[in-house]
Amino acid sequence: MATPRKDAEEFDDLLTCTICLETFKAPKYLPCLHTFCETCIDTNIVSSKEKDNTSEGFRCPVCRIFVSFKETHEKPEAWASKLPINHFVTSMLDKRAIQRSEKMCNSCQMKNKTKEAISGVPLIAVQEIQSGRSGFQLSEALSCEEHIEKIVEVFCVDHSQPCCTLCATLTHRKCDNVISIQKAASDIKQSNQTTELVGKLKEKGKGINEIVQNRKQSLDNIRPEYEKFSKKYQN
Repeated sequence: MATPRKDAEEFDDLLTCTICLETFKAPKYLPCLHTFCETCIDTNIVSSKEKDNTSEGFRCPVCRIFVSFKETHEKPEAWASKLPINHFVTSMLDKRAIQRSEKMCNSCQMKNKTKEAISGVPLIAVQEIQSGRSGFQLSEALSCEEHIEKIVEVFCVDHSQPCCTLCATLTHRKCDNVISIQKAASDIKQSNQTTELVGKLKEKGKGINEIVQNRKQSLDNIRPEYEKFSKKYQN
């Protein structure tokens, strides 16, 4: 019978790189679905190239399936950067950061105020999101509604819209007033726009739980296929 501790351990295992044995940083996945930190798989690729003396591809460190880069004409040093980001793992890292922040006592929250969570997102309490006590600092921990894997970092004054840097580049590139969220907080903290901005951030905060639940369902759906592929290539 599964226990909360066992479930937590299994969850942590899913977020641990099998090369460095630490929490994923910039997780990239291979065709066999095995995931590694970008820097870890990059180091592995370079060492494999020297060992196997090949420039056509490399083998997965776990299942040994051959990953071909023959048709890309890219140098081995660039292969890791070309691998796809595992957005699913990224969202799970966000979920764990939120879960841990919920459990933090007041003293822990004070001690960790300047520290970052696993995915680089500051730890905050969900209660602060719901009550609005964190104000503009909340933006740093909120996922962009257009690009869930990215966090809110800038504010478009023209559209009164908090967004990520990718949105700023694509959607708001012609806007005249796109500023950092910190500057937005400083500029309008005493203005009547404060309530509007905080309201937008609170609304996004409420959507986090829905995102987490959707990602959990995705994990449940993909796990059987993941296990099937893993067994197939291990055999």
